[in-house]
Amino acid sequence: MAYLAIDLGAGSGRVIAGELREGSLSLTEIHRFPNRPEMRNGTWYWNWSFLYEEILAGIRRAVEQGFVIDGIGVDTWGVDFGLVGPDGLLLDDPVCYRDDRTVGMSQVASEYLSPSEWYETTGIQQMEINTAYQLMSSLRKKGPSSYPQGTRLLFMPDLVNYLLTGALGNEYTIASTSQMLDARSRQWSIPILDRLGIPETWVQPIVAPGTCLGFVTSEIAARTGAHEARVFAVGSHDTASAVAALPASGADWAFLSCGTWSLLGVTSNEPILTAAAMSSHFTNEGGVADRILFLRNITGLWLLQRLMFEWEELGTTVPYDRFAELCASCAAFRSLVDVDAPLFKNPPSMSAAIGRFCHETDQPEPTSPGEFIRCVLESLAMKYRSVLESLQCCTGRTIKRLHVVGGGSRNEVLVQFVADATGLEVTTGLTEATAVGNIIQQAIAAGAVSGWSEAHGVVARSFAFRTYRPQHSDKWISAYSKYQKLIIR
Repeated sequence: MAYLAIDLGAGSGRVIAGELREGSLSLTEIHRFPNRPEMRNGTWYWNWSFLYEEILAGIRRAVEQGFVIDGIGVDTWGVDFGLVGPDGLLLDDPVCYRDDRTVGMSQVASEYLSPSEWYETTGIQQMEINTAYQLMSSLRKKGPSSYPQGTRLLFMPDLVNYLLTGALGNEYTIASTSQMLDARSRQWSIPILDRLGIPETWVQPIVAPGTCLGFVTSEIAARTGAHEARVFAVGSHDTASAVAALPASGADWAFLSCGTWSLLGVTSNEPILTAAAMSSHFTNEGGVADRILFLRNITGLWLLQRLMFEWEELGTTVPYDRFAELCASCAAFRSLVDVDAPLFKNPPSMSAAIGRFCHETDQPEPTSPGEFIRCVLESLAMKYRSVLESLQCCTGRTIKRLHVVGGGSRNEVLVQFVADATGLEVTTGLTEATAVGNIIQQAIAAGAVSGWSEAHGVVARSFAFRTYRPQHSDKWISAYSKYQKLIIR
C-alpha cells in the first residue's frame, strides 16, 4: 500500500508516493510540474485548471506505475484561497499572494482593529499577503452583495480535498495562516471577521490534521484509477508537515524550512502573544499534534529563483552544482542586502533590484552570476542569524542546533554559510521533509504507524542526515556588524 503526498509549492508541484516497509519509508517522485502565476487584466492569478489536471495526472501515473493507493494528502503554501459558489464551482481562479491588490490594506484594517489587539487574538505576523487583507481588498473592490449567497472560502489544499472528495472544511494549520483564527481556541475568531467585514458564513468548520475526509469520488476514481483511495487532512500548510517530520527532541533546537520562503522558528505548546513577539514580527502558526509553530516568515530563495529565471531568459544557465565554484571566485561580504526589503517583493528585474539596493547603501553592485549568488546566500545567512537572536529573546531559549529542511537544504554553500553565520551546528537530510511529514501523518491516521514516537524512529532510519559545523565564525561576526548597519539604515 502507498500514500500519495500532493505537495504544491509556489514555484512547482509534485506528487510523491511513500511506502512503508519493515520500519522504513521510501519515496518515489511520480510527477512534477511548474506552478507560476499568470497576469490577466492586471491581476496575478494561479492557473487552477492546469494545477488540478496536473494533480489528477500525478494520481493516475502512480496507479499506472503499480502503486496501490491507500491514502492521499495535500499540502500547499499558505494564505491563498478560492471562493466556491453555491453550485460548487469556483467563482474565479485563486489570486496569487504576490499581487499588489493588498498594498495599503494594513492601514485600512487599522481603522477597524488595532494591530496589537489583532496580534493578541491571532498571534499572526502582519503581512499584507495574508488572507484577511486579500479578502478585505476583494470585498472593498466588488462589495459583499456581488458575491452569491452560499459562497464558501476554501484554502488551496481545502480546495483540492473538496474536489477529490466533496468534503468541505478548513484544515487547521492552513487556516492559521489567514490572520483570522483565534490562536488560543484554534477556531475562527468571529469578532475579527465581523470587524473586518468578512462574512462569517464564508469560513468552514476547522478540520484537525489526521482527519479522514472520506474516499475519492466515483468521478475521480474513474479518471485516475485510484479506486477506494482515502483522502486525509494532513498538516496542509507545507511548513506544518515539514516540521512534524523532524526527529528532534528537547527545547534547544530550531527549524529552518528553506524554499521560496524561509520560515525560521521553534515549536511550542502554546502561542506566544507578547508585545516583544509582535514587534519582532514573529507569527504563531498551527502545527501538527497540537503544536504551535512560533516562527518568522523571511523571504527565502525567491531572490535566487528570480535571478536564475532572468538569466535563463537571456540564454544563460547557471546550474546549482556550480554555486560553490562561482561563490569561491568572488570576494566575501562584498555586497549584502536585506532580503525582506519591499523592492524584492516582485520586481520586473531582480538583478536590477539588487543593484539598486546596493547603490542606495553605497556598496558595489554585483555584476557576475557568482557575485549575485554570493550576495543572496550571504544575505540570507545574515538574516537567519538576526532572526535567531530575536527568537531566543522572545522565547527565553538558548538555541544550540538548527535543522534545515526543504529544497534549500540541498544548497551546501548556503548551509555552510548558515553554520558560519549563526555559530550553530546545522543538520540537513530531510530535503523532502514536507512530503515525509505528509505521508507519515497519513500512515498514523490509517493505523499503519502507532504514533509520533514510532514515526520519528521511521524517519531517523530512512534518511541520511548530515551535520555542518561553523568554520569561519570570526569573519562572519565582523561582517555581521556591516549587515546590521545596512538593515538599521
